[in-house]
Amino acid sequence: MSSTPHLLDRLATLTSIRDLELLEFSLLKTVHELFRPEQVTMIKYDESGDVKYTMRYGHDGSHESLKTKKDQPELQSVLRMTRRLNAPYHSRLANGNSISAFPVLDFQLLSVCLIMESRRQGASNDIKLIQGLLEIYRNFCHLIEDAQRDQLTGLLNRKTFDESIQRVIGMSSSLSTTYQNQEEDRRSHPDCDSSYWLGLIDIDNFKKINDTLGHIYGDEVLLLMSQIMRDSFRESDLLFRFGGEEFVVVTENLDMQGAKTAFERFRSKVEQFNFPQVGQVTISFGAVKVGSADVVHAVLDKADKALYFAKQNGKNRVCFYEELIQAGLIEPARAKLNQEVELF
Repeated sequence: MSSTPHLLDRLATLTSIRDLELLEFSLLKTVHELFRPEQVTMIKYDESGDVKYTMRYGHDGSHESLKTKKDQPELQSVLRMTRRLNAPYHSRLANGNSISAFPVLDFQLLSVCLIMESRRQGASNDIKLIQGLLEIYRNFCHLIEDAQRDQLTGLLNRKTFDESIQRVIGMSSSLSTTYQNQEEDRRSHPDCDSSYWLGLIDIDNFKKINDTLGHIYGDEVLLLMSQIMRDSFRESDLLFRFGGEEFVVVTENLDMQGAKTAFERFRSKVEQFNFPQVGQVTISFGAVKVGSADVVHAVLDKADKALYFAKQNGKNRVCFYEELIQAGLIEPARAKLNQEVELF
């Protein structure tokens, strides 16, 4: 088989990747290079079948990643049939091309489907090879998910935080560069003015819960807290268990008021929840805008200052670093020379 060496090279590349999005892109590229379809698309959808994320690789080498994709009715129809059958589905499009859809896996919140559009229908051996590649992808997805998730809560873990927030800083930089001095574009596309906001969360009096009731009930509080967190924020928001009783959320909103509404909604839900054996539990928030010139430790330092103020001034509240600075209630976080981390 003449393509065997190339296939082995691609498999070696796939199995070396530890980043989920890069793994997905590499899978699409591999499928395209092996079978030369018109395009191959990965779709992630929720339990209602609503598409939340699309990644596409085209015959011209073009690719795109979109958070939502609702303007392709033929793909939607194929996706519905695949979901109904829970098995590979093959059909023909109005333009005469063949289309094949493969259910891939079910994540905790989203399911994944691979859809391939070709000029000719795939041979049975091709389909078996695609299913083998998807099995490799499925196995590595589980490995990556296990490595990135906190074992107790299922949220992203501390180890993945630095890389994730660095990406957010990079996206903030791209938005800032793209729309700098383009006031007309801002007026025409107000959604493009969105910013990223980080909330550092601490459970109030958590040590008392552990000391009084024991670690089993403390773990139950952490687990229930993570469930309330998922219910309070969007699928696109990044949710971390940062360590111990600390959590972090990174959310995209148009302005501070939007972030404040999201954070307050979560704080209020926690306050109103009746935790078994514990009763009422509250949380304190330190929040800050993630800027394009920020570094990871500087963002955390600002959020930590706001959180400390919240804890020292009544707890059970959301405090924004920018507002506290403007009101003169805290001192600005000190910039580290040469971006060195202050250890002691």
